[in-house]
Amino acid sequence: MDSRERIETAIGLGKPDRVPVVPIIDFFSARYGGISQHDMLFDMRKADQALEKTLRDLGPIDGLHLSYAGLGRIMQLIFPTPPVMPGVGDEPPDGQFQFVEKTVMGPEEYLEIEKRGPLRWILDKMKLSNPDLGSPLGLARALGRAAADMARVKRSVKGWRARGVESLVAFNIVFTPLEYISLFMRSFQEFILDLFRRPEEVKAASRVLMPTMKMQGSLMVRMSGIRRVFMGGTRTSASFLSPRQFEEFALPEWKEMCEFWVAKGITPVLHFDSDWTAFFPYLRELPRGKCVLNLDGTSDIFAAKEQLGDHMCIMGDVPATLLKLGEPEEVEEYCLRLITEIGSDGGFILSSGCTIPVDAKPENVKAMLASVHRHSP
Repeated sequence: MDSRERIETAIGLGKPDRVPVVPIIDFFSARYGGISQHDMLFDMRKADQALEKTLRDLGPIDGLHLSYAGLGRIMQLIFPTPPVMPGVGDEPPDGQFQFVEKTVMGPEEYLEIEKRGPLRWILDKMKLSNPDLGSPLGLARALGRAAADMARVKRSVKGWRARGVESLVAFNIVFTPLEYISLFMRSFQEFILDLFRRPEEVKAASRVLMPTMKMQGSLMVRMSGIRRVFMGGTRTSASFLSPRQFEEFALPEWKEMCEFWVAKGITPVLHFDSDWTAFFPYLRELPRGKCVLNLDGTSDIFAAKEQLGDHMCIMGDVPATLLKLGEPEEVEEYCLRLITEIGSDGGFILSSGCTIPVDAKPENVKAMLASVHRHSP
């Protein structure tokens, strides 16, 4: 099997010739490869060279999970409150990028989204940090730069695929409306209060935004040529919502979005940060054998195998703390447990628990990448 076949077999709940390994590695590979985080985010060529050195020294991988490499300008463009970006303004070039949570949406706007139109409303929010988008020329220039950056990322994806490294999702990043509103518009505290104070208004805004979220994801799929989407989930997890709230607000969105992608032959990769363990039973309502449950080290991945192993591919979950603070023997022992207890009958992809820390021990990363060759059943 090649890497692509190995990954697709696991996604379909089959048993590949060995467990595939698909980490989130770009922050680490930049540091290990001798470039700054700024270069990784803004210079695709340097990012690829750093990754090449990392894989040459530490071992091969089957695929690249979500990568921010080359997407710095796009990230500055699309968020109403731009992330803190290394090497931008007063930030050091080798610092970490960080999302900034800020309330940019008033409570009255839940009912205004439909009146204004969701696309216009989102563009107005983008103008808060990018005033140039207010003119046709400024908007055209920004879209042109974004298209050029995406084209460079797409060339990189094709180049790595030719070398046997499959890009899992490229820049195909999608959010459910509730996740989008909470993370980028309303802020966590205000959003949670709204669930109690304005429940019907929140639902109405979600319904209005859903087609736009689908359209944005579909555009990314067409541009990248990759028929998988990264769906980030954290604010609708069991760390933040009660079961009743999840059933009422979040589950209908996750079902609708996943069923939409699956109907189009596109695989949803559910990247679930925070603790989702209590909500695992609900995930059996998602299409069988068509989704990937990607856990970050907080949820109980072994409970996921027990409850969902016959329903969806499980991906994860070597913890960041282990990769940074542990020893190679500990990393190998944990990977062996994942491979044998979760991957013995297929339907499993080994990955880091969210991203490999920028300052992880190289010998620990090497142990993780080598484990699928040493121990796969």
